[in-house]
Amino acid sequence: MRRDGYRIFSAGQIRNLTLPNRFVRSATWDPSIIAGRQMTDEVLDLYRQLALGGVGMIITGGLPVLQGEMLAGGKPPSYDDFHVDGIERMADVVHRSGTGCKIVAQLEVGYLGAGPSDVPSPFRQERIRPLSTAEIRTIVACFVEAIVRMKEFGFDGVQLHAAHGGLLSCFLSPYTNRRDDEYGGSVQNRASIVREIVSRAREAVGDLPILIKMNCTDYVVGGIDIGNFPELAREIESTGVDAVEISAGMWDCLVRTEKELGFRPVPAPESHTRIHHPDQQCYFLKYAQGLDLDIPVILVGGNRDVERLEEIVCQGRVDFIALCRPLISEPDLPNRWLAGRGSDTTDCISCNSCIHDMIVHPGKEAPGVVTCVFKTDEQQHRLAQEWLSSWVERNRITCTR
Repeated sequence: MRRDGYRIFSAGQIRNLTLPNRFVRSATWDPSIIAGRQMTDEVLDLYRQLALGGVGMIITGGLPVLQGEMLAGGKPPSYDDFHVDGIERMADVVHRSGTGCKIVAQLEVGYLGAGPSDVPSPFRQERIRPLSTAEIRTIVACFVEAIVRMKEFGFDGVQLHAAHGGLLSCFLSPYTNRRDDEYGGSVQNRASIVREIVSRAREAVGDLPILIKMNCTDYVVGGIDIGNFPELAREIESTGVDAVEISAGMWDCLVRTEKELGFRPVPAPESHTRIHHPDQQCYFLKYAQGLDLDIPVILVGGNRDVERLEEIVCQGRVDFIALCRPLISEPDLPNRWLAGRGSDTTDCISCNSCIHDMIVHPGKEAPGVVTCVFKTDEQQHRLAQEWLSSWVERNRITCTR
């Protein structure tokens, strides 16, 4: 039976963007264009498939605005140093699908070897150099330039990646931000870098939607958690962002046991495995239910059953449903669900073999688009599962400071 009357298939609004439905493709890494800094036909075909498959909005894989050697160099960083040749083709191919699908560019900071504070990690030998105030303002300027360029390239908006232990995530978290200046301490100060990015970008791009992806929990003691997340979310709303996507985790948490975490500790912590039972799905929902925001909330994480997702959207605390791994497995999943074809659930088994495909790119001369290894290569699926099971033990170090 078709689901035309379902709320999840009704139009949704984010600032001045009207989305044809409530399904969002959450950012999924595009390794080929990041490694080669050149748009490929393979990536374009994937985005075309996603738009034609019925998703209402696509968030791109993270596009870096800065890396460490640029920050330490003598000349001011420029977005041209990271420009992906032909990136404007990505927005064009989505818009030309004729589906009304929108596309948003996710922006992030590459590895710096620096951060808000020097906090030891069980997965890093080197120390983190605390950023100076001047360097933080350079980072802000890099984000603003990238946002301006994304508008010029035809994207419908941008998303600031402030989750998963990346640089902006580390500023927001009290676990990784131990500063005592205007960028640390209080929740207002920890959100200052986001506020400055949004404020300066607004002067240049006007009503272009600016979204943010942020942690609702870091899964580490002393970090963002279910108790302090609502206050942080309200503070982030006050910065002027137009929607919040709720995710979680930083890799430091993976040294904790499955019993402590409530999920198997394999990379990445935002992508839980073994979530076949309905009670294990939509695992960030309880954090969304504690929010009272005036901007849209996008829920990612274990969203697997369309009937359950319709219930969640109808309850009113969540405005949009984001999918990552299910759309790797089934790019046309929204259309299949709308037409009432097949199962109410996705055929993604949440095995995380695709994570291995993202990071290691087994058997490939050059990284391409991420695929569902479980469905396409039994041997690589088996190797991926072995890699996932031993990752923590192989990569953990003993912190001596």
